[in-house]
Formats: sequence, structure tokens, C-alpha cells
Amino acid sequence: MPDDQLTALNAGFWAALPLDYLLRITGRSDLQVVEARKMPAPDPRHPLAPPLLLRTLRLNCLTSHYAPLWEELFSPQWAGYEDWANPDWPYLKPFAADLKPIWEYATPLRTEHERRAAHVELDALVAVWLGITADQLVAIFKSRYPQLYAYESVTYFDANGRKIAGDFNTYGHGQTKQDYLDLLAHLEDPERVPPPAGYQAPFYKADREAEMRAAHAHFQARLDAEIAAGRWTPPQPVTVDA
Repeated sequence: MPDDQLTALNAGFWAALPLDYLLRITGRSDLQVVEARKMPAPDPRHPLAPPLLLRTLRLNCLTSHYAPLWEELFSPQWAGYEDWANPDWPYLKPFAADLKPIWEYATPLRTEHERRAAHVELDALVAVWLGITADQLVAIFKSRYPQLYAYESVTYFDANGRKIAGDFNTYGHGQTKQDYLDLLAHLEDPERVPPPAGYQAPFYKADREAEMRAAHAHFQARLDAEIAAGRWTPPQPVTVDA
């Protein structure tokens, strides 16, 4: 891309479910540069560019090698304007309040719960950006991603952000099958049965539909406010003469 900001914004776009869905429905067996150029792309001036950029950087800037990129694209406005879009995420630290312009170990999202939350919010953000409604986003998720839907129906996170799942294909870091069985026993009788060793109660059950709807409502309201205030004019659909 012409600059690092546009590179990061496109990385966020391509990490979101709506673009993956678009590729799936085209039936392509591969993706060449010419076809990639036809995919939706973010405008850095869009009102949702700052939250897209922040989530993309916190998901990707995992090591000190990314320090120059983080320092280049860091915005002091994040602390006052950016937070988790879904107000119902449990046990998560404020999203931007403690971020510093100099990269440090705490800069990227590191717990499994934090990283999944950011991915879910990216899905909702890009959906709003592209004009996809919450109902349409949920329909895409349920109809085109049945395996992910099945995985998440048996996925939990503990109070420290550790994932514990029922399907071995999506086990959390360091998890065993017995851990999940012990979790079910604990949830059945939390007063007498302790949590699995190494995990801390209380536990949060994944619910991607509710999570995406909450984040979608936040980003849609944010975009609508910018349009109402006259600070953003949605691009008009291109018409082609017959």
C-alpha cells in the first residue's frame, strides 16, 4: 500500500468475516492481484477508520519488531474516544485508556478472550462500514460458517481470559479434554465442585450472535452520529448507463 496506515487498515478489513464471506460466495479457487483490487477497501477518512486501525494494531503488533509501526500510527485521541464496542464483555480491561505512544509488552492484546473480542468487533465494524445490517451479519455467520458456530457453542473463557473449549480443534492454550469435562462439572455444581486446575471462576460462555449485535449497534450509532452532524457523507452507489 502507499503508506503504513492504509496497509494496516486493509489488514483489518481482510481479517473480518464480511470479506471472507465475499470471497466464499464468488466461488474462486484462488485470488490473483487483479481480483484482489476489486475487493472493498477502507477509506482512511471514514469515521470508523480510527477504531478499525486500533483493533488491527493491537491484534498484530505482538513483538518489539512492530514498535516503529505502532509509534508511527499511534493516536493520542484513542484514550478519550476508543473503548470496547460491546459494553457486555466481562473481565476485560479498558481498551485504550492505558496505551502509550511507545510500544511495550502490554500494547498488543494477549489473552485469548481479548483477542477473540477484538476479532468479533472487527466483524461488526466492517459490516457497518459496508452497509451490512446486524441481521444480515448474523445470517452470514449461521449459514456460511456452521463449523465456527458449532465450535463457539462449546467455548468458555475464565476470569483471566483463558479459553476452554469442548472441541479439540479449538482448545485453548494448554487445555486438555479433562479440563473441559471438569468445567462442565463445576458449572453443574459450582458450590461444591472447583474449577479446572489453572482456571479461575467465574466463566463466560461465548455468544457470537449477541456479541456481534452489540458491537454492530455501537458502530452503527457512531457512524449515524457522524452523518447527522454533517461530518461524513456516505458514498453514493455507482450507476451504469444501459
